[in-house]
Formats: sequence, structure tokens, C-alpha cells
Amino acid sequence: MATSRIEETEMGPIKTTKLVPIVHIKAAKNPIFFPAILVALQAIFIVLLGIHADYGHEPLPVAHIGPPGAVVRSTITYPNGTIVHAEYEEPTAPAHRGIADFYSMFQDIHVMIFIGFGFLMTFLKKYGFSAVGYNFLVAAFVLEWALIVRGYMFDYDTNTDSFPIDVERIIVADFVAAAVLISFGAVLGKTNATQLIIMAFIEVLLQSANEFLGLRRFCAFDIGESMFVHVFGAYFGIAVSYMLYDKELTSIEAEQREKSVYHSDLFAMIGTIFLFCFWPSFNAGVAASGDPRLRAIVNTYISIASSVLLTYILSSLLNKEKKFDMVHVQNATLAGGVAVGTVADKIIFPFGAMIIGSIAGSLSTIGFRFIKPALQKFRAHDTCGVNNLHGMPGLLAGIFGIILAIFPTYSRHTDNLLGTCWDGNERSSLAQVGYQAATLGATIAIAVIGGIITGIILRLPVFNDEHPSSYYNDSPHWETPDDFYHDVTTPLLTTSTEHHL
Repeated sequence: MATSRIEETEMGPIKTTKLVPIVHIKAAKNPIFFPAILVALQAIFIVLLGIHADYGHEPLPVAHIGPPGAVVRSTITYPNGTIVHAEYEEPTAPAHRGIADFYSMFQDIHVMIFIGFGFLMTFLKKYGFSAVGYNFLVAAFVLEWALIVRGYMFDYDTNTDSFPIDVERIIVADFVAAAVLISFGAVLGKTNATQLIIMAFIEVLLQSANEFLGLRRFCAFDIGESMFVHVFGAYFGIAVSYMLYDKELTSIEAEQREKSVYHSDLFAMIGTIFLFCFWPSFNAGVAASGDPRLRAIVNTYISIASSVLLTYILSSLLNKEKKFDMVHVQNATLAGGVAVGTVADKIIFPFGAMIIGSIAGSLSTIGFRFIKPALQKFRAHDTCGVNNLHGMPGLLAGIFGIILAIFPTYSRHTDNLLGTCWDGNERSSLAQVGYQAATLGATIAIAVIGGIITGIILRLPVFNDEHPSSYYNDSPHWETPDDFYHDVTTPLLTTSTEHHL
């Protein structure tokens, strides 16, 4: 298949830049290695699920709990670490949450993972197959692996020698997939399928271990997974990208392929709109029923709307011609959903959610305008700008959580305390401040160190394609249609046209 080179021509006042096919791209290295490693891992997963996995159980109807008038006392511990102590009188006692309570949230989150994240990354003009296709592949792989890893780590019952799988646990597996897909955004266009599977395999282990530390030992609150998913995924991915850096990424040809075209930006906006619409479900998905879940939905709804408005304001102000930048609109508009995640189910009041969203949208837009280009000078090549959409807003979320922990009336941090917590299940607000900060610090440290080690592994010749023509290019790894290079001779930049506009 043909690759291309940059060719500039001048005809009178018109200067045209175009891509011209010149050579044949090499096929992917070790083509049998990808199916071999995936078949081996799938076989291992089947064995592990066959030995230790079992179905969870739907709750019994309320009428089965006790006779009318009986007082029902229950303590429910959710997989995210939240504890709810409840006391009800029959026949009004609610059953433990099951499919009826979770499935609608699961549907929304599942759509975010496979459509939202997938289409958000289709902005590269020659990498649409890989953006959507690898997103599909990696997410499906992570769902399986996360169920197993978290089953052993969080839910393993030594009495039954098994761990349960139910709707809430598959929601949490989707959260893990979100972390890995955020990392995928940082390395988008610079990895092959084998490298992505290896990266996902390692990241699931590290992300789950970090979340276990944060939820079961530090007992930090982070209902929207802003620290455990967004911060971890962003800085793990950036660390991997740093280790995979290649000077060819700055070549003219690679820079041309890293750009978008009109229709690719439209496809990316599909992902943005899906993520925007369903983000309240992401932050409220495993929140405790009742007021905590209501607060999570309302706070996210207001915060993400605020980030949209501030993104448009800053995008226009920061542009010399006062135009909107589609990169900002595709990404920074969602920052409010990330920034409010840690405190989404807490009492921050609607005006507080609006302040958080406004700060997040502003910071993210500034990040895309100034910080992303600056980081690339230090080899931190972040294709999708995950530092601006997930990393910095996630850090904001962690900081807001630290501040809110000072006020126990509003943070209600005792709802997250378990018997497994360091310092026990009775903790002062000052101690909670320390553990919130420790959780954020540990998340960054584990993500960065883990990402560096993973990047070193992915650079091994057995995994690496070692040809720059594969950067931001579908053709080395996908069968492409005849029109893939149809626009090769189409002018990419006509100077006289831009001057007239």
C-alpha cells in the first residue's frame, strides 16, 4: 500500500501543499503474535472464570424479608467502598439494589465506553478505523480482565472459593475500561494492537491495585472515579507516551497525518455529545440510592453544562480571530464532569457545582491552547490531550475533595469508612483530609511509575512496529477501502484561498 510525501507547488499567487504517494508501507511486524497472545489470554480467562467466578444474586422482594411491622436493619457495602446503614419498618423496607436499580445506569455508561470514547478519538483524518476499532477491542478485553482482577482483589470469598459477578460489578469493570481508554487517547496513533493489549493487561492490574488502596485502606471518597479513573488513566498514558516518543512524530509527514479534516471532526463531535449526555450516569452509577445519587446527578448536570459555556467563552477569547476551536469544543466542554466527580454525591450545592464546572472548562481550554504544545517540547506527546480533559480536571477534583473533607457536615466522609480502613471506621475530618491527599498522591505516583515501566516493555522489538509510516495511519494494520487515499492529491492548504477568506 502506498504511503506519501509532502510536495509544495506554486502556480502564480497560489501555493498548494499536497500528499503524494511514493512507497509501499511494510506490513505489521510479527502478524501472528497478536492473535497468539490474545488466544492465550482468552484461554487463561476462561479457566479462571470457570474455577472461581459465579453469578451474583438478585435481592429478594421486600415481602420476603420479614413480617409486616418488623424493623429491618441493614448495612450495605458497595464495590466502590460506600457504606449505607439503613433501618426501615415493613412493608416499606426497600430491597438491596439489583438490576432494577442499576441497569439503566449501566446502559448509559456502556454507551459512553463504546460510542463516546470511540468516536471522540476519530478526529485524525487517516486513523478512524483504528480509533473506533481499537477502542472496541481494548474495551472488550478490559471488561473481561477487570472482572477477574477485581473479583480476586475486592470480592473473593474464601468460604465459597469464588467471587460474584452482577450488574454493579460490570459497571465497575466499565470504569476500569474508561481508565485504559483514557490512556489509549494519549498514545493514539503511535501503537499497534499488540502493544495496546499488553498495555491494557498491565494497567488493569495497577489501576485496580491503586483503587483497592484508595477505597479499602485510605477509604477516600471518589464516587465519580475522578482520581481512580481520570487521573490514573491520563498520567499512566502520558508516561507510556513519553517512553514511546520517536523523533519521527515531529516530521512533516507525521504532523500532516495528525491533523483532522471536516468530516473527522464531525464524527468526533458524536462522541462528545454522547459523553456529555450520559456523564451524570457515570458519576452517579454506583452512588448510594436516595439523596446521594440525586446529588450526584444534579451536581454533574450543572457542572458539565457550566464547563460547556466557559469553553466557548475561552475558545473565542484565546483565538486571534475570535473564532471557536473545534478541539476545545470536542474536549474541554466535558471537563466539568471530570472535575466534579470526586465530590459529586456530596453536599456542594448547585452554585458550587457551577463554580467547579466553570473552573474546569476554563482550565481545560487553556490547557489545550498553551499547555499541550509546551508538554510536547519535553517529549510528552499527548495525541488526544488527555492531560487537559482528564488529568488536570481530575487533579482539580482531587483538590476539591481534600477541601471538602475539612467540613464533615458536607463531605459525610464517614459513609465511606470500612473496618478495613487504616485508622479504623471512626476518623476525624483532619485525618480524612490527609487520606484524600494521600490517595491523590499515590494515584499519580503509581500511574507515572507504572506507565514508564509499561512504556519500556512496549518499546521491545517484539512488540514495536519500528516504521514511522504507521503513525496515525490505518493502512499498516487495517484493510482500507479504495478511497482511503482518494484525497492524496487534494490540496491541504491553498494560500490564496485562505487569504481571500
